[in-house]
Amino acid sequence: MVAALFSDRISTAIASERETHALARCLQARLPQLVEKLVLPEPPMAGLLQFITDYIDSVPGCLRLVEAVSQRMGFYDYAAPFLDTAEEYFLNPPRHLPADDGLEALLDEAFLTHRLLEEVNDHHVRHLQRPLLPVDMTEANIIVHHLLGEELANELDRLVQRTAAPLLLQEHLWEKVRALPGSAIPATQMFTSNNLARSPVQIRLRLPHTL
Repeated sequence: MVAALFSDRISTAIASERETHALARCLQARLPQLVEKLVLPEPPMAGLLQFITDYIDSVPGCLRLVEAVSQRMGFYDYAAPFLDTAEEYFLNPPRHLPADDGLEALLDEAFLTHRLLEEVNDHHVRHLQRPLLPVDMTEANIIVHHLLGEELANELDRLVQRTAAPLLLQEHLWEKVRALPGSAIPATQMFTSNNLARSPVQIRLRLPHTL
């Protein structure tokens, strides 16, 4: 049921963008600022919209992978609240975010979802020197941060941090995984930014010396 809701929202947003070009117009206006931060393919707008669509479309698969791995590794009770919150971000976004079904609104919600999972992993890397969840969307999240703009992206980051803080205190729920030697997540099961690539041309962060 949840998978169908995800699929319906994404399909509706893509159809709306094709009709209105609302997000494309917004990105076109900000293109001079974006090329200072990002390496874009040619034509840039087609590449940006494909990246955004892939980023949003990756949310359901990413959550399914986290659920499957956490069940198999024995820490689903710990992961479940994060999964529930991530689904809520996407299906019932915070009231102050746009309530429409356009691609721009879904980008906000996908960013919240991916950033929440990143926050979990950042916490566990700091404390245990290894990620907990099989997800590394760090570069993609930074790219989307630039696409959203500093003000909105920072606001969404603060919301994620406030949401994650009380959930991260429940570490006793995955004691079995804590005791495992080495990394609990096999590298072959990682969901990374590379999963977004549908062609050899990718959007990348621009290093200072490449401008």
